[in-house]
Amino acid sequence: MERTDKFWILILVLLTIALRLVFAFSVEEVWWDSGVYIGMGKYLFSGGESGLWEHIRPLLVPVFLGAFWKAGFDPVLFGRFFEILLMGGVVVLTYLFARVWFSSRVAAIAALIVSSSPIFFHLSFHQYTEIPSVFFVLLSLLLYARSRPALSGFFASLAFLSKFPAGIVLPIVLVAAVFERRWKDIPFIVAGFVPLSLAYFVWSWIAYSSPFATLFSAREAIGRALGCNVLRYRPWWHYGYLLVFSESKLHFASLIGATVLYFRRRRSYVLLLLYAVLPIVYFMQLHCRDYRYLTLSIPAFAILTALGVVWLFELLVGLKRPGLQRVLFGAVFVLIAVWLSHTAIRFHLANANAPSIAEREYFSFVDQVPAGEVWVANPVISAYSDRLLNKIYYPIYDKGVALSFSDYLGKNRGRISAVFLDNCGGGIICPPGDFVCDERTESLMGFLDNNFRRVFDKSSGRCWYRVWVSAS
Repeated sequence: MERTDKFWILILVLLTIALRLVFAFSVEEVWWDSGVYIGMGKYLFSGGESGLWEHIRPLLVPVFLGAFWKAGFDPVLFGRFFEILLMGGVVVLTYLFARVWFSSRVAAIAALIVSSSPIFFHLSFHQYTEIPSVFFVLLSLLLYARSRPALSGFFASLAFLSKFPAGIVLPIVLVAAVFERRWKDIPFIVAGFVPLSLAYFVWSWIAYSSPFATLFSAREAIGRALGCNVLRYRPWWHYGYLLVFSESKLHFASLIGATVLYFRRRRSYVLLLLYAVLPIVYFMQLHCRDYRYLTLSIPAFAILTALGVVWLFELLVGLKRPGLQRVLFGAVFVLIAVWLSHTAIRFHLANANAPSIAEREYFSFVDQVPAGEVWVANPVISAYSDRLLNKIYYPIYDKGVALSFSDYLGKNRGRISAVFLDNCGGGIICPPGDFVCDERTESLMGFLDNNFRRVFDKSSGRCWYRVWVSAS
């Protein structure tokens, strides 16, 4: 590695981590999926005596969070540190990946764009799968580009176990290998991918009677989720809009970068182009076009954007007087860093929501209920308690789940110590037009009022939080 590369990597990592640590201790909100992954980690490392379990989720992030919890650390705070550390790794890998083909200037701008991405910045404070999966995707791509096919396949399997759609990195490197005629690498890529992924599929077969049960169930849940298909339903071109108008207008320069690649026509660029296009094509065909899904391709577009920016810079400044050129590039880098960092911080502050007092009390109330089964409509409770939790909302709350829980409640009333319901997390919100579900939910709360004691009932704005405990 050249001295220039070491300089840029050090600057970028320090910027990435230091800027995030400024906010790391002030974030109070725990998101729905974070609660799930924390609960799954506790479940794994307690032998099923704590937390909760959702079989449609990938396992890698829960394993890390559960390990923190088992070691005596707060999985919320240390999970946040884990995300920030991996984000530093994503920036380094973006730089190194860009450096395979382009100059240190292109690599530095690309890594800066990723470091200051609004969605990456915001996700750095939440225990989600996006940053870990992108880390392993980039590592897999970089190792392939550096002719380490077996390791590329291995880290592709870790990407898949971090976030199932991130497994698309495997066809990316395989297609690139075919296009580049690297026939001998293909068996090594597959051999690297197989051990961990095969172990996962065997476990799924044993636990759920099908090697692909978790994948099919996860896809079905996404296809039916209210948040995905109603609240966050967007047109097919939405990711392009987000890339330019939410990430940065600097990404207009990616069109210049793509044009530069076209005229250079190097076979090895296929890897970069596949990485930019295939994940977007996959996510575009889903109704759920969530902003965070864009993260999988952001490093690729950042490289194309950086290539366009540097091409314009060198065209305008000229190739003579390298000393002056270095000074001017440093000034451009600082200006872009200030612009993008300001955008990222503003986005984070606009979307950071501290839980209300009622919400915090509700999440923490579980440790005050007597021994027995605890049923919840919100998995965030698992971040506040080590109790074993049963899920009312799973996999998708509708009239069938409402009826199933009502029947269970009637037949097993003596085993249940507490039921936690709220209307803000989304756990008991019925699909639009499912009036039977609405009626059954009202009937369920009526049954709870008649047969249990309501011991917690608070509101904050439009949100209400209620807890019933056994009347005996």
